[in-house]
Parts: sequence; C-alpha cells; structure tokens
Amino acid sequence: MAMILRLIIFAVLLALPARAQVLTPEEMLAYVPPPFGLGEALNDKGLYRVVNSGGAPAGYAFTTPPYAALPGFAGAPINTLVVLNRAGTFVSVRVVQHNEPIFISGMGEGPFREFFEQYAGKSIWSRMSIGTPYGGADAGASLVQLDGVTKATASVRIAHASIMAAAHSVAREHMQGRIAAPAARPDFEYDEALSWADLVEQGLARHLRITNAEIDAMFQGTRWAYSDPDAQADPEGLYLDLWLVDVPPPAIARAALDQSTIDQMTRFRGVAPTDEFLLLMDAGRHGPVSDTFVRNTSPDQVKAEQGGFPIALRDADFLVDLAPDVPEGTAMILRTDRRLGFNPAEPFTLIVEAVREHGFITPEIG
Repeated sequence: MAMILRLIIFAVLLALPARAQVLTPEEMLAYVPPPFGLGEALNDKGLYRVVNSGGAPAGYAFTTPPYAALPGFAGAPINTLVVLNRAGTFVSVRVVQHNEPIFISGMGEGPFREFFEQYAGKSIWSRMSIGTPYGGADAGASLVQLDGVTKATASVRIAHASIMAAAHSVAREHMQGRIAAPAARPDFEYDEALSWADLVEQGLARHLRITNAEIDAMFQGTRWAYSDPDAQADPEGLYLDLWLVDVPPPAIARAALDQSTIDQMTRFRGVAPTDEFLLLMDAGRHGPVSDTFVRNTSPDQVKAEQGGFPIALRDADFLVDLAPDVPEGTAMILRTDRRLGFNPAEPFTLIVEAVREHGFITPEIG
C-alpha cells in the first residue's frame, strides 16, 4: 500500500503545472551573474527585472517552463534560467533542473552545462540552429550555429526550443508591449473542394518570380556584382520561381499534394501534433536549398520571420509528390512548431538568401 501511495504522489508531482517550477527570488538571484542583481517581480510566472550595480533596469530573468513547458526526452520540461539584457541579448543561460537520462546516468552533467554556455552574447533576434561538434551542422549566411552534444541530440534541441520560445514570449510582452495571442491550429474536421487554381485565386498559394537580371541588379555596387556569369548570360532566365503553401488543412493539402505525401504528414502529426507544415517549390536556378544541404536540418538559404521574430524552420524529410495540377519544381516540406510562437493565421515573411562567392582560394561569401 505504501508503494502505491508513493507512486500516486509521484504521479501527482509530475502532473503539477509549470508554475510550480517558479523559483523564489533568493533561488533566482543565485543564477544571476554579477554585477547584475535582481529587481522586482514583473508577473506571477517567475519573471524578474534584472538591475545593474547602480540599481537601474538592465534586463530580465526567468525560467523556461512557465513560458514554454516543452517535455524533454524523459517527459518533464528542462528547467533553465535565462538572463536577457534590454536589447534581447543573452547574458547567461543555466540549467536549473532536468531529468534527461543521457546526462544523469550517461555522460554526466558537464556537456549539458557547456551547451548552455554558448548562448551568452547571442541575440534572441538571430536565427539559431543546433549542429554537431564535428562540423556537420546546418550552414547558412545568417544562421547562428550552436554546437550540439553527440548522442544527446533530442535533449539539446528540446532545451534550445524551450529557451527561444520562452525568450520570445518575454520579449513580445516586455520589449514590444504586446501579448501574443494563442496560435491558431488547423481544423481537421473541416473540409471543402479546392483545386490548385482555387489556392492561387484565394491567396493560399503565394508566388514569387525573380529574374537573373533582377538578382544581378541587387548585387550592383558590391564586390559580388560580376560573380554570377550564368545570370549575365541569361538575364531573362528565372533565378527564383517560388511557391509557398501552408498545407496542413485537408482541403489545401489535397489540392497541393499527392495522397502519399499527405499520408506522411498524417503519420508525422501523430507524434508531433503541434507542427505546422509549409510546402516550398522552386522551378528557378536558386532551388529551395543549396547543394550541400543536409536533410532533416534547418534550410540553409531560406528563413522566416513573424512579428520581427525568427521562425524555427526544419526540413520534414518527406518524399514530396505533388498533385496533378501543381506547377513543376523542386519541392520540399518544412516544419515549425506552433508552441514556439508561430501562428499560421497571422502574416509571416519568407526570406530567401541569394548567395554569391568572390575569389577562388578563400572566396568571400555575400
């Protein structure tokens, strides 16, 4: 009976809301690096003002679970304490508590703590991605890369997602003065008959065409102005012929995708119900990603923003087949987690990077 009681108490503790993980001011202060101090509480979710040595406002301190209670590999959130300055730059990120088996009974705490040390000095407005310590990480002209931890990929990615989601939530409310509305999600019970032409007419499929001459003009006046002879040889050719479609709703998916690809999305949604899927197609020279892109990583030449914040995009690693009436092109499906702040019902911007190299031995990238 005693064993059953202990199990019940343990189950109740696991079910307690994230707010139970809010630290006291004394506990918070132990994680705030000098010369900073802790000011007043700003809400009931454990957010505190950080002050400088003179007592003036200098930033914010908070733990991640009240803002982004993403379950870790062991099922419980990874509780980290984040200190931001007023510009949105990480002052420090430190782990408070976690149940990740690989670090508890495997390689020890050291690699996990070293992972968090990488955030100091980096901006929450930057697009970040987790790579590996051996150079096989995601690459991109504007991508900030954090070294991952070998054999602990799931744990560090969940921790990173929690940190960025919590930091963005604090920034929206206290740096921009607005509280983000709950993210919309597709209604899978609703359906209607839609064709590809309907998607285009209703603005559900967005299209961008850029010629070689137009991309050449963008580089004029820089050292990369004449680094693309293919563009100069065919000025009217298409550099970018890009389509973008948010495809989870059944009617939109059916109008854009073959049933085999829809089935892949359905299976993936069974294990990741909060993921949103974006179909990207390009029939121009650029293509959705570079030749060195690694599947199931962040796209290296495409990024997205919503409300001034970067959207975490990742290749869904699907074999994409399109519906019969959809224009031909190189297609891929990207995914992002709605729990990290992306709202598919709000406007967002897809940004495509045009990358050129100048020089032969150690080329400069622009």
